[in-house]
Amino acid sequence: MNTLRWIALTLTTGLGPFGAAAVAQLAPEIGYVHPAGGQVGSTVEVVLGGYDWTPDMQLFVHDSRVQIELFGPPSPVLITEPPYWFGAKARGYAWPLPREFRARLTIPADVEPGFVRWQVANANGVSPTGVLHLTRTPEVIEDLRRTTAQELPDLPVIVSGQIRRIEEIDHYTIRPRHNGMVTVELLAHALTSPTNPMSLHGVLQVHHEQDQKVADCTASEGNDLTTSFRVEAGRGYRISLHDLDFAGDRSYVYRLLIHPGPRVMAAYPAGGKRGERRMVEFVGRGIETGADAMETVTREITFPADEANSTFEYVLETPQGPSRPYQFFLSDYPEHVGGQTITELPAAVTGRLDKPFQTDRYAVTMKQGEVWQINARSQTSGPALDLDLTIISPDGTELAGIDDVPGSTDPELLFTAPADGVYRIDISDRSSHSGHQAAAYRISFERPEEGFSLRLPESLSIPLGTTVKLPVAVTRRGSFQGPVPLQIEGFPSGVTTASNLVIPEMQNELVIDLVCAPDVAVSASLARITARAAGRNAKPLTSSKPMVMAITMKPRIKITPEGLDDVSKVRRGSTHLFPLNIQRTEGFDGEITLEMTAKQQRHRQGLASDEMIVPSSVTRVEYPIFVPEWMETTKTSRMILNGAIRVPDPQGNIRTLLQRMELRLGILPEGAILKLGSKPAEYSVPIGGQLSIPLTVSCLPEFREPIRIELVPQEFQQGLVSADSITLRQGESSTSLSVWVTDDPGLIGPQDLLFRATAYQEGKWLVKSETTVVLEVTAKAPATAATAR
Repeated sequence: MNTLRWIALTLTTGLGPFGAAAVAQLAPEIGYVHPAGGQVGSTVEVVLGGYDWTPDMQLFVHDSRVQIELFGPPSPVLITEPPYWFGAKARGYAWPLPREFRARLTIPADVEPGFVRWQVANANGVSPTGVLHLTRTPEVIEDLRRTTAQELPDLPVIVSGQIRRIEEIDHYTIRPRHNGMVTVELLAHALTSPTNPMSLHGVLQVHHEQDQKVADCTASEGNDLTTSFRVEAGRGYRISLHDLDFAGDRSYVYRLLIHPGPRVMAAYPAGGKRGERRMVEFVGRGIETGADAMETVTREITFPADEANSTFEYVLETPQGPSRPYQFFLSDYPEHVGGQTITELPAAVTGRLDKPFQTDRYAVTMKQGEVWQINARSQTSGPALDLDLTIISPDGTELAGIDDVPGSTDPELLFTAPADGVYRIDISDRSSHSGHQAAAYRISFERPEEGFSLRLPESLSIPLGTTVKLPVAVTRRGSFQGPVPLQIEGFPSGVTTASNLVIPEMQNELVIDLVCAPDVAVSASLARITARAAGRNAKPLTSSKPMVMAITMKPRIKITPEGLDDVSKVRRGSTHLFPLNIQRTEGFDGEITLEMTAKQQRHRQGLASDEMIVPSSVTRVEYPIFVPEWMETTKTSRMILNGAIRVPDPQGNIRTLLQRMELRLGILPEGAILKLGSKPAEYSVPIGGQLSIPLTVSCLPEFREPIRIELVPQEFQQGLVSADSITLRQGESSTSLSVWVTDDPGLIGPQDLLFRATAYQEGKWLVKSETTVVLEVTAKAPATAATAR
């Protein structure tokens, strides 16, 4: 696994200092959405993966026109699937354990395509934002039951899928109607919730039907990928996708945008002056002849004069069909291409770093006291450049140097010229993505526009009956230093604040006291803070930000292991009872549901437990945890629990509170109680036939419980493969099961048959062992009865 991924795992995620819930109280988190969006004008059934959600969730989409509605019960807590249970990866990252919720995503036709943010809240707090991706392109969902490459319909199309397990590779086949170029875009990192430090780093390959490779590309750290390749009409092309480290998880959702036509990778200039008509050079794969090579074409473009927009999307028409839209900047000043000298500002220049480790230098004339907003932006549609900008004074002194601004690999700064003269601007690339003719960047020099923007936390938790502080900051631009009046709309009922809120003149922050009454309903809402101020010549200046506010309730329980952080030796394949102490507070004396928490530590190899109900008034319980037979005996594993309780709020509404257990339950596996085995042999049977599979059982001498042996069909084998179960009594160590297969041709080939032996200590605590037998299902019955060879 690459280094930056492991660094990401060490980062602390959560609500931040202003959205934190009470100590150890668990705010919900968004894990993933599948499919991760939908087509505008449609209603889509989706699965939401949530961490530490409760039955009384509230969902908020930042665009009020888009709706998400839950329906149906949640799944149990989902354990990470094999083969993470085995080998080196079993010792790695403890993947979060979600519950899955079915939901309807409704997207009206008047919603613009793009990304929309959403959040969830309950009586424990508010989640960070998740992302939905909305498009106008027809959509297909990955077929999890397929055993061959999934055939896709006519292009363009979007495929929503998941890389659910390690070593998984998803395959799709397209059959283009026309010769020319096809472009594939992968969205995965862009869909990732900030509480999921891991995401799919895609490796995408394309082969035509003779298995010749026509495309091969890898997503760089923190970026998704786009690739284009030439196709022939009617020929099949297999698109394969997997993770860079062959990792996988339910949260590894992706969207593949597959569309006919070439891809514009850069344009010179990358911006246009409003209302200007000029020639633009485009660089891209196959944009002139359709060849699978970098090509250039020149077109005359009239840039729109509309002042309401800062960007402009242009579709390049080519002999191979229209390209994907290329986005230009719009400005009110000259847009230069290359060159070394800029004598008049404001201005912008588009350059290219077409040689590795190249540094471009510009001579820019400035006057003393002038203030300029200098922004550099990567303008290639491939992996982004990581730009580095340096300003050198007329006497050769380095005055400023900047690499990245937060959340970007692009530099920007506000620069005041200390004297008249010609300043040198150096621009270079710290990544390995330059060194070609599409390695474009744009530097702009603008007078800081008078105005401001608001900064505030994306969520806020307000404990019932308390006062919390909400910091609202303003970033001023240009010469604006005036007062900034604030207006807040959409508070939860019962939350109030002072009127006439104003960030004073020359100041940049106001801390607002929010007061929550002690007798109100516990709920959440999507609030909006809007600032309206007057600039020069009474020009109206406005900024607005949404945030989810939630009223929360105090914890009522505290759970600790009786042995504190001790480690217990546990027989593999058996159930162990861990003693827990429960402290009840705030007068709570009701039932408690114990369950696995979502964010575990050193929780590996299928370690699992079911929910357990703790009756009213009970303060000590023994919690059963099942330890699978394949757990390694050379290392410890851990489990952390939640306690969920249902309590009424002051208005009588039942709310669910989650409390995370203090410390952990430690497990060191040792030898198994029970072992199911099979004879090493090759087995075959024709479709519609029957076969007897011999099995053996061994167990500890003191274990005397009856043992039930059964066939456990895989999902796609349901109704197609069957066997009667058998119960062994004390002293019996061998048996056989008769297996029947239907005459379904889909069974032809090797089939993994999973056999399971189960018993119960003291009549109630599960003991389990499993074994797999490979059965070859043939098309025709042999002349004699099928037997083991």
